[in-house]
Amino acid sequence: MWTPPHFWALAIRYRDDYAAADVPMLPSVASFRTTAMSILRYTVVVWVLSLAFAPVAHLGLLYVVVAVVLGAAFTGLAVQVLRTGSAQTAMRLFTFSITYITLLFGAMALDVLLRSGL
Repeated sequence: MWTPPHFWALAIRYRDDYAAADVPMLPSVASFRTTAMSILRYTVVVWVLSLAFAPVAHLGLLYVVVAVVLGAAFTGLAVQVLRTGSAQTAMRLFTFSITYITLLFGAMALDVLLRSGL
Protein backbone atom coordinates (compact mmCIF):
# COMPACT_ATOMS: atom_id res chain seq x y z
CA MET A 1 0.00 0.00 0.00
CA TRP A 2 3.01 2.28 0.50
CA THR A 3 4.20 1.91 -3.09
CA PRO A 4 1.41 3.79 -4.92
CA PRO A 5 1.75 7.12 -3.07
CA HIS A 6 5.53 6.77 -3.15
CA PHE A 7 5.76 6.08 -6.85
CA TRP A 8 2.88 8.27 -8.07
CA ALA A 9 4.56 11.23 -6.35
CA LEU A 10 7.69 10.56 -8.42
CA ALA A 11 5.63 9.91 -11.54
CA ILE A 12 4.02 13.35 -11.20
CA ARG A 13 7.44 14.86 -11.78
CA TYR A 14 7.97 12.73 -14.90
CA ARG A 15 4.38 12.58 -16.19
CA ASP A 16 5.31 14.16 -19.53
CA ASP A 17 8.02 11.55 -20.04
CA TYR A 18 5.56 8.73 -19.28
CA ALA A 19 3.03 10.24 -21.68
CA ALA A 20 5.66 10.65 -24.43
CA ALA A 21 6.73 7.02 -23.99
CA ASP A 22 3.07 5.92 -23.94
CA VAL A 23 3.49 4.37 -20.47
CA PRO A 24 0.13 4.60 -18.69
CA MET A 25 1.23 5.75 -15.24
CA LEU A 26 -1.61 7.38 -13.30
CA PRO A 27 -0.24 10.93 -13.54
CA SER A 28 0.05 10.62 -17.33
CA VAL A 29 -3.50 9.29 -17.86
CA ALA A 30 -5.45 11.13 -15.14
CA SER A 31 -5.66 14.70 -13.91
CA PHE A 32 -3.34 16.03 -11.25
CA ARG A 33 -6.28 16.25 -8.83
CA THR A 34 -7.25 12.61 -9.44
CA THR A 35 -3.66 11.53 -8.88
CA ALA A 36 -3.28 13.66 -5.75
CA MET A 37 -6.55 12.34 -4.32
CA SER A 38 -5.37 8.78 -4.97
CA ILE A 39 -2.07 9.55 -3.26
CA LEU A 40 -3.93 10.95 -0.26
CA ARG A 41 -6.31 7.97 -0.02
CA TYR A 42 -3.48 5.45 -0.17
CA THR A 43 -1.44 7.44 2.35
CA VAL A 44 -4.31 7.36 4.85
CA VAL A 45 -4.64 3.60 4.32
CA VAL A 46 -0.89 3.19 4.89
CA TRP A 47 -1.20 5.17 8.12
CA VAL A 48 -4.11 3.04 9.35
CA LEU A 49 -2.32 -0.19 8.43
CA SER A 50 0.87 0.96 10.16
CA LEU A 51 -1.15 1.43 13.34
CA ALA A 52 -2.78 -1.98 12.90
CA PHE A 53 0.68 -3.53 13.20
CA ALA A 54 0.83 -2.55 16.87
CA PRO A 55 -1.79 -4.99 18.20
CA VAL A 56 -1.18 -7.62 15.53
CA ALA A 57 2.59 -7.77 16.07
CA HIS A 58 2.42 -6.95 19.78
CA LEU A 59 4.37 -3.74 19.37
CA GLY A 60 4.64 -1.19 22.14
CA LEU A 61 4.31 2.50 22.75
CA LEU A 62 7.56 3.44 20.98
CA TYR A 63 6.33 2.01 17.70
CA VAL A 64 2.85 3.50 18.10
CA VAL A 65 4.18 7.01 18.76
CA VAL A 66 6.56 6.83 15.79
CA ALA A 67 3.79 5.43 13.53
CA VAL A 68 1.40 8.21 14.55
CA VAL A 69 3.95 10.99 14.03
CA LEU A 70 5.30 9.64 10.74
CA GLY A 71 1.81 8.89 9.44
CA ALA A 72 0.68 12.42 10.26
CA ALA A 73 3.68 13.87 8.44
CA PHE A 74 3.16 11.61 5.40
CA THR A 75 -0.53 12.48 5.27
CA GLY A 76 0.23 16.17 5.72
CA LEU A 77 2.55 16.10 2.73
CA ALA A 78 -0.08 14.28 0.67
CA VAL A 79 -2.56 17.04 1.54
CA GLN A 80 0.03 19.64 0.48
CA VAL A 81 0.43 17.89 -2.88
CA LEU A 82 -3.32 18.10 -3.36
CA ARG A 83 -3.50 21.75 -2.29
CA THR A 84 -0.49 23.08 -4.19
CA GLY A 85 -0.73 21.09 -7.39
CA SER A 86 3.04 21.26 -7.46
CA ALA A 87 5.47 18.69 -8.85
CA GLN A 88 8.03 20.11 -6.41
CA THR A 89 5.75 19.26 -3.45
CA ALA A 90 5.17 15.81 -4.94
CA MET A 91 8.94 15.29 -5.01
CA ARG A 92 9.14 16.25 -1.33
CA LEU A 93 6.50 13.63 -0.62
CA PHE A 94 8.45 11.07 -2.67
CA THR A 95 11.64 11.83 -0.74
CA PHE A 96 9.86 11.76 2.61
CA SER A 97 8.20 8.43 1.78
CA ILE A 98 11.63 6.79 1.70
CA THR A 99 12.45 8.29 5.10
CA TYR A 100 9.01 7.29 6.37
CA ILE A 101 9.34 3.60 5.54
CA THR A 102 12.92 3.45 6.84
CA LEU A 103 12.06 5.07 10.16
CA LEU A 104 8.87 3.05 10.54
CA PHE A 105 10.69 -0.26 10.08
CA GLY A 106 13.49 0.98 12.32
CA ALA A 107 10.98 1.82 15.05
CA MET A 108 9.42 -1.61 14.64
CA ALA A 109 12.78 -3.31 15.07
CA LEU A 110 13.84 -1.09 17.96
CA ASP A 111 10.54 -1.61 19.74
CA VAL A 112 10.91 -5.37 19.49
CA LEU A 113 14.54 -5.24 20.68
CA LEU A 114 13.75 -2.99 23.65
CA ARG A 115 10.75 -5.04 24.67
CA SER A 116 12.70 -8.30 24.46
CA GLY A 117 15.29 -6.96 26.89
CA LEU A 118 18.23 -6.78 24.46
